[in-house]
Amino acid sequence: MKRLLLTAVMSALMIAEVHAESFTISDIRVNGLQRVSAGSVFGALPLNVGDQADDRRLVDSTRSLFKTGF
Repeated sequence: MKRLLLTAVMSALMIAEVHAESFTISDIRVNGLQRVSAGSVFGALPLNVGDQADDRRLVDSTRSLFKTGF
């Protein structure tokens, strides 16, 4: 039973990964900054307007930004 459940979950994850669509970033906005300048955030953000991105790249970029400690 556990093996069947594991197989079903892995299949669902693989299907979800295949259907992840990429898009072109057209605008990046930073709201609510109090102690950090927008320039500092944009400098640390590994994404730029015009870049191709998908869900995985957004997650990785968010983690990278939070690791800076801003």
